[in-house]
Order: sequence, then structure tokens, then C-alpha cells
Amino acid sequence: MRWSFALSSVLLILTIALLSPAVGGEGVNVLEVQEGYEKIDEATESITFTWVAYNNDTSPYLLEIMGTLGPNTNGKLPSNVELDVTQNYSSFQPGTSREIVVVLSSSQAVESMDFPIYVNMTFTKMNDPDQVLVVSKSAMVHVEALFESTGNKIFGIWDNNFPSPFNTLIWSFIFTIVFWLAIAAVIYFVVDPLIHVFTKKTKTDLDDRILEVTRTPIFLLIIIFGLVDSLSIINIPQEWHVNIILLYQVLLILVISYVAYLIFDRVIIYYAQKLSKVTDTEIDDVLVPLLHKAGLILIPVFALGAVLSLFGVDLTLLVAGFGIIGIVIAFAVQETLSNVFAGTQLLLDRPFKVGDIVELDSGEICEVKKIGLRSTTMYNTADHEVIVVPNNDVVNKKVINYSRPDKRRSLNAEIGVAYGTDLNKVKEVLLKIASDHPDIIKEDGQMPYVRLAKFGESSVDFKLWYWVEIRKMWRVASEVRQAIYDRFMAEGIEIPFPQKVVTLKDDKKRP
Repeated sequence: MRWSFALSSVLLILTIALLSPAVGGEGVNVLEVQEGYEKIDEATESITFTWVAYNNDTSPYLLEIMGTLGPNTNGKLPSNVELDVTQNYSSFQPGTSREIVVVLSSSQAVESMDFPIYVNMTFTKMNDPDQVLVVSKSAMVHVEALFESTGNKIFGIWDNNFPSPFNTLIWSFIFTIVFWLAIAAVIYFVVDPLIHVFTKKTKTDLDDRILEVTRTPIFLLIIIFGLVDSLSIINIPQEWHVNIILLYQVLLILVISYVAYLIFDRVIIYYAQKLSKVTDTEIDDVLVPLLHKAGLILIPVFALGAVLSLFGVDLTLLVAGFGIIGIVIAFAVQETLSNVFAGTQLLLDRPFKVGDIVELDSGEICEVKKIGLRSTTMYNTADHEVIVVPNNDVVNKKVINYSRPDKRRSLNAEIGVAYGTDLNKVKEVLLKIASDHPDIIKEDGQMPYVRLAKFGESSVDFKLWYWVEIRKMWRVASEVRQAIYDRFMAEGIEIPFPQKVVTLKDDKKRP
């Protein structure tokens, strides 16, 4: 359509240029782009009228355009209609052309009518203002209203043939509303329970939950739609109809948003929580509540945005404003966001999980109780206190996980004996201590063993290595050290004190 319009405009301009004299002439020519200006349009749409003016004179002209609406067939000026001229004032030089475009638009509240439009084009020679050329154009327009009464028909389809006084327009309106209420009641009290009988027999309760959350909203939507649809029977002012439709659209958005929230809360979140309980990862245990809270915010926000768009509010500015506010908030809570991203990294990398025993960079040995998005909660087993560590510190500092690769830990007891002691006997006594302790693990690959560690300044140092369950390691380590001391005392094995021999040298000569 646009290509054909542009082509016709070019052809008209070329025609005028060929027919016009090379020097001097009749001033300005105005030609019509298309034949027939009577238009049939629907409300809320627009009509464009176009003419082409060509200056075949040797002087420039100033063009002034003025458009007016004429009365309809009843002698009344049309309302809710606007006539807009794209460029009221313009000038064009000799040998050039200019498009004259007038746009007729109507609002939703316009009534069906026929009326003319008038466009006056005043051309004033710029080097001789007394020479003025006025060209008038007109066109007939027919506009169809957006809402038209269907007349005395039930549902707008069947003629009302009831006996008097029930055969009037208002009774057709009442009958239609009653029928819509009956349809909604049948679906709510008959169809829905009947469907529920079949859904109970299925293995999953998904269909039961969806049916439960949509039952009442569907009932309300049918009633609201029936009321609005029945308005097409009676002849009410277009402004009323527009406002009622606007209210209907608002209610429709609210009901749909409510249904979306119920499905999100009672179906999606419900199954997400069930799934998170059977998975090994903790990330879903944290993200599901976060997703739930986000849904409580986002669904009403989208509903509010949809309602505002109905009233012509430009959401682009609102989104840009929220974006700037979001940047400001991000700077204000930078530390919190850093901990949130660190918490997400912990949940994804899983260096430890709830129940693991870890040693922090500060030396505290704790049991992991909870991994949150902002912080990690730990229980200090030695001091009986709860420690809350920001996730950023956990991620960026050294953490030793005692619970990996398994629930066992290798410990050692270091002991020194005096020089001259029977070293083989020392080994036998240490291995005997380890083998007699019930909580020390004695399995292939994790058997206790003894090594001669080093020759110290005052003792020969041995190390006894053994494996034990993590939760028993502090008690077992203490008991092993106690047993070593007792057995060494019983066996007469000396545990020497650190000794240093100091020799004093006297350089003075005696008489």
C-alpha cells in the first residue's frame, strides 16, 4: 500500500513537471493523489488525505493549511474526532513540489456518523505578498462506532418473541444476563464437580490442584463477560461503553493475575518444594523460597504495569526509572550482593554441605548447620556457640573440610624417648596401644602404624598414626595420649625432659 502510494505521488510530480512551463507560469498547481475521498473507517483508527502541490512559478511561495470538520447529516458537528495537519506552514521554492497530508482520527467513544472535512490551502507569493492563491478541497467521511447496539435480541442473536411486557429491549438485556448466570452456575456446580470425579482417579494431584485454583476465577470471568456482552443489547452512550470496557479489562487483568499467583503458589512452588526435599543438593532448598518471594513481588508488578498501560501510562519511563533506582540500590547493598553471589557459588560448587565438620581460617572447628544466600551458619563444637559467617569470607578464605573424602580422619601422637631406649619395644608398645583402643579403625589401608620421626636434641621422637571417626577424634586423641603415658611408665620407658649441657670454660690461669 505504501509503495503504491509513493509510486503514484512520484508519477504525479513527474506529470506536473512535464506539463508545467520552463519559465513563468500559472503559479501553483494542486493535484489529488487518489480518486474518491469518501472513507469508511472504524473507531480508534485513522484516515489520511493527501494532495501534491507544485510550484511552477519563478518565485517561492508560503503555504498555509487549515482543516475543519463539517456538520453531520443532523447538522451537528462531530465529537471525539480530530483533524490534524502534519505541517501548517511551509515554504517551497520554484520548481519543487510539496505533499499536503491531513490525518483524521477518532477515539473509542465516537458515534457512527457521516460528515465532511474541508481543507483550505493558502499560497502567498513571498516576493509579492499581495498575490494570494486559495485552493479548497473537501472529502466525505463515514465513521463506524466501536460499539453498536444489536437491537432487541437475546444474546444479540435471537429475536425477543416473548409476550408483552417481556418483549422489550430491557427485558432482552435481563434475559441475556440471567442466561449467562445460568451458564456460570452450571459450570461451577455441575461441570466442575463432574470433572473432579475423574481427576481424583488419576495418579497425580496436579490436575486436582489446577482445577481447584481455577474454579472460582472461571466462574467470575463468565459472569463479568456476560455482563459486558449484554451491554451490546441496550443503547447506552459510547462514553459509558468505553468506561465499562476499560473496567472490564482491569478486572480481567486482576483475575488473570490472581489465577497466575494461585498456580504459581499452589502448584509450581508446591512441586518445587517436594522436589527439593528428595534431592541431594542444597541449592534448591534456598532458591525455592527465594523464587516464592520473587513471585509474590513480580506477579503484582506485572499486573500493575498492565493496568497502567490501559490508562495510557508510558511504561518505558517507569522501567527506566526503576533501572536507575536499581543501580542506586545495588551500590547501597554492594556488600550484601557480594555475599549473595558468594552464597550462590557455595551452593553450586558445594565445597561442604550441611552436617560437615570444617575448620575455618581462624582455626575454629565447626559443624555446618545452614548454607544461606547471604551467610553460612555453623556450630562451634568446642565452645558450644553458633557462628554466622558471611559467605564472602567463606569463599575467599581457606576452609578445611574434615568430612571429606569420608567421615574418618588420620591423627598422630608424637612422643619422645630417651637415647638408649629399646626402639623396637617402643614401636611394639605404641602399636599395642592403638590395637587395644576400640574406636581406632583397623582396616586394610587404614591400619595404625609407627614411624621414627627424628632424632631430637634430648630424645628420639616417634609418631603413632591412626584413623578414627571424625566425631570421636578429640576424645580418642586424648585417650591415646593418656594410654601412651601410662604404658610407658609401666614399661619403664623414659620420656626425657628437654636437656641442654652447658660447659663453662675458665680462661684464667691459676697461680
